[in-house]
Amino acid sequence: MTAAARHSSLIPSLAIVLSAAFWGSMWMPLHAAFGTGLSGGWVAWSIYGVPAVLVLPLVLRDGGRGLVAGGLPLLWLGISTGICNYLYAASVVYGDVARVVLLFYVNPVWSVLLERAILRTPITPGRAGALAIGLTGMFILNYDGNGLPLPRSVAEWGGLAAGFCWAVGLVTMRMTPHVGMTEKAFLQYLSAMIFGGAVLALGVFPAQADWSAVDWPAAILWIVLIAVVWVLPGLLLSFWAAARMSPTRASMLFMAEVVVGVVTAAIWTDYPFGWREAIGGIIIVSASVLEIVFGAHAPAATRPGEETGRA
Repeated sequence: MTAAARHSSLIPSLAIVLSAAFWGSMWMPLHAAFGTGLSGGWVAWSIYGVPAVLVLPLVLRDGGRGLVAGGLPLLWLGISTGICNYLYAASVVYGDVARVVLLFYVNPVWSVLLERAILRTPITPGRAGALAIGLTGMFILNYDGNGLPLPRSVAEWGGLAAGFCWAVGLVTMRMTPHVGMTEKAFLQYLSAMIFGGAVLALGVFPAQADWSAVDWPAAILWIVLIAVVWVLPGLLLSFWAAARMSPTRASMLFMAEVVVGVVTAAIWTDYPFGWREAIGGIIIVSASVLEIVFGAHAPAATRPGEETGRA
């Protein structure tokens, strides 16, 4: 691989890792917003509702033609990432932060399978090895002697489902290189609002107990801060970088979020952090480094319908 090719691959990879730092630490301001008296479900709805309103005028500048040009792949991208982000935000409020993050990061498995099935990308030995190492690290990180880290609550199932939806989003990002970031972001925000509204109506997460008890100035401040400081940078970096690499590679690099989430949870919550957590985190980071070094040699993904010459 030429130096130019390595450089072009390195910048998106670093952008993914940086975005993972935003997503991995976002549970902290979410909990702060929840502490103002607003329910977790409404906090998750609001942090995507605010940017949706802000981005709408930009989408309407050309009469919405950019949305139409994106077709079904853009629609799938918006729906999958919107559902993912709402579920993730609500789940880290109501569930154990570390467990929700870990269950979310089963998504590299979904990415490998979806990339192979839809984009016809071969699974190279190097990528398979990095994936196995990453999953091993997550297992060590979360193993408590009581079996596999399977979901135990609605919030944990939400984390697992969010991971699958994110894998779908990573695949569709590769299928929409011609679509602008504004359209992608708006559909994601809109989908999060619609899906979140349905979740709130169905009472999947605890309902708002008392609207009059909400500290509205503090709640609004936290919602705006989350939307501007965490959601917007994290989403822009994620979408920009993921559109420039394999979905599996992106999933592997996003594993850095696990370390950020678990370490911050250990510092600011009662989640224990000892030798097991340290070893698991080091192994996960090692898997991401292996993907950066060797994953770039994986064959490029093809668009659906294109043949790679392999079964």
